[in-house]
Amino acid sequence: MAAPRKPLILLLPGYIIHNERYPVFRQKCLDRLERCFSVIFPSHLTADAGLASKVVGVVTPGECDISEERRLLRSLSNLKVISNHGAGIDRIDLKWAKNANIRVGNTKYVVANATADLAMTLLLASTRRIIPGVRDAMGKDMPNFSSSKYIGHCPTDATIGIVGMGAIGLKIAIRAKAFNMNVVYHNRNRRDVEDEKLVQAKYFPLLKDMLPECDYLVVACPATPETTNLIGWPEFKAMKNTSCLINIGRGSIVDHDALVKALTTGEILEAALDVTFPEPLPRNHPLLSLPNVIITPHCGTFTFETRYKMIDLIAQNLECALEGKSMPSEVDLSSII
Repeated sequence: MAAPRKPLILLLPGYIIHNERYPVFRQKCLDRLERCFSVIFPSHLTADAGLASKVVGVVTPGECDISEERRLLRSLSNLKVISNHGAGIDRIDLKWAKNANIRVGNTKYVVANATADLAMTLLLASTRRIIPGVRDAMGKDMPNFSSSKYIGHCPTDATIGIVGMGAIGLKIAIRAKAFNMNVVYHNRNRRDVEDEKLVQAKYFPLLKDMLPECDYLVVACPATPETTNLIGWPEFKAMKNTSCLINIGRGSIVDHDALVKALTTGEILEAALDVTFPEPLPRNHPLLSLPNVIITPHCGTFTFETRYKMIDLIAQNLECALEGKSMPSEVDLSSII
């Protein structure tokens, strides 16, 4: 008796899984998916258009052109589930997915630690002037190690404000407590009392009331229509002129024009960004030339350990959805209108 055919899933390009620089890790990720599925890539659809009607699941990385990605997904007539390689699902047309009865999953439950690590890395690199120090110490010219330009600020006993106290935000708060920082946060909903006690956090229902308290403001909320340009000129005006902005959420949450103005006029001291809008920034963007800015390449989950956990969760989401079971990390589409 022939073995039953495995469900056909489409793997869209992007991330380490397609990076030939790490062939062993890439193969490990593919092996996990191929344990339960037949995996194809967009090139297979180009070679055989008939495969499109057989695809029942898609892994989306959010790195391809958004319009092309959405056009491709709509061409899959039997698509049942989209499993996103990441926590943010802002690139997926959720309204279309809901109307088409397509379930959506993400990997939000396994990315929190690595992303929180990066948030604290950016905070420390910025406030301790690590980047200019490294450049000088390793540069061609003999540096002056006693230069005052390397003097920064100490996060110990300072106040960190977290915008978006979800899984990642809470992990950031836990790390901040290791530096004896005071934790304040703004969130759509207040966390449980137990979570607040864990990090001794103070909740601010209104963002504007929290901002004057913050020495460091960390943006960790998702991108939604409501959070677009959530941090703009009024918010920068409300912050201390010695404060630092760290964004590991999404670039669209921060008004970049307002950020440039705030950094160049002294409304805030510095910024460290893992995300921008657009991404990457055009090479002539003013943020790229400011000395008080650090930008990293949206690398919050860039660890081998985290990436493999993400692939495993992606596979679990696909398996459960195709079997009609609860997905371990499903996006609730019930409120999408």
